[in-house]
Amino acid sequence: MTVELGSFPLAVEPAAPRAGRWRAGVARVQDVVDDVLVELASRRARALLMVVAVGLSTGALQASVGISTQAAQQIGADIAASTLDLTSVSVVPTGDGPGGADAASASEVATILPADTEERLAGIDLVDSGGRRLDVSGAASPVVTRLPGGDEVGRGEGEQQLDVVAVTSGYLRAARTEAPTASTFLLDGDTPVVLLGPGAAEALDVPVVDDPTGLQVWIDGQPYDVVGFVGGAGPAALENAVVMPYARGLATVGRDDDASVLVRALPGAGAQVASVVAQAVRPDAPERLSASSVVSMSTLRRGVSTQMDKLAAWTGTVLMVLTILLIANSMIVAVTSRTTEIGLRRALGCSRAQVGAVFLAEGMLIGFLGGLVGAAIAATSVVAAAALNGWSAVLSPGWIAVGPLIGVAVGLVASAYPARRAATISPALAVRSE
Repeated sequence: MTVELGSFPLAVEPAAPRAGRWRAGVARVQDVVDDVLVELASRRARALLMVVAVGLSTGALQASVGISTQAAQQIGADIAASTLDLTSVSVVPTGDGPGGADAASASEVATILPADTEERLAGIDLVDSGGRRLDVSGAASPVVTRLPGGDEVGRGEGEQQLDVVAVTSGYLRAARTEAPTASTFLLDGDTPVVLLGPGAAEALDVPVVDDPTGLQVWIDGQPYDVVGFVGGAGPAALENAVVMPYARGLATVGRDDDASVLVRALPGAGAQVASVVAQAVRPDAPERLSASSVVSMSTLRRGVSTQMDKLAAWTGTVLMVLTILLIANSMIVAVTSRTTEIGLRRALGCSRAQVGAVFLAEGMLIGFLGGLVGAAIAATSVVAAAALNGWSAVLSPGWIAVGPLIGVAVGLVASAYPARRAATISPALAVRSE
């Protein structure tokens, strides 16, 4: 093609089509891949050993991180399960006499805890259950007998002390006390009923039966129907207790200065609940209530997880460094043994970049194959470790998929120096090396 410029025609060479340049680039990449495959096929034992080495290192890294993550989660779950999730709320004594500033008239009951305390507790996030308790024996000294006009039980010398306790049904749920579910709702009313602890039933000579219908005890001369029996174990300590409805106990004592509230939070949430329960129960005077503080374990759990992750990462990193050195050493030996071949390639027109690309591609391919093997090893190891220890298997597909990428990175780093060394070999000296 010619272009007229003034009176002088100028010849202009046509530009190479873009499609032609793209095909040439693809052909060069294909040539490099073919060279790598031929080299690996000719030295299968060496290639297999390097693939296995990469697979073991990447697999060890991923497996160690996966197992440590799994172990950290299990430890965190165990800590959360063992974390104290009970909060005890007590009334703060004042110098204003019984009931303090909340004291009512002589004809009324002076209360500090509102009648809807359980409903207010239920409105707090992360609260599982909660209820009130009032130790009647300590404030009113009620007389407990098996029969009307009989001898008082639990007061004589050598006799087991009986505790008359008034609670709501929410208290028993929070304390996880064994109790008949069909009868505990009666504790939220004013019906004259009682539940007996094992020791109290024995002291009162009340048989522990599935159906206590017709059984009675007398408190201060008034009959109370026995509607069930409660377990003595747990934080409620009701072994020797005669448990009556909270409202009747409050009416007997006349005030709730000695009352307490037991709140069970969801696992691990004890500290959060303890910090807000007083405000929720008495928003008008939260200073009248004192909640027991629960040590938060969240910092400890995060620390355990972080330290185990660091341990796994360092272990895997050391293994990867050793693998890089192994592959680099193997490829340097390969460069030395292929010196004549490299010189021939340079003599036939291959550039330094093309010679180096062959070794880089070889390292990356070995790393990719090793990464696939490592991902399989890691997945199997994590599942096996979970099964052997009785843990819940936690397998992240994303982390497993990173295995081939880690392998490629290992292969690339390991082959960088051998590729540079191969690219700097003089063609003339290489051809005469043998």
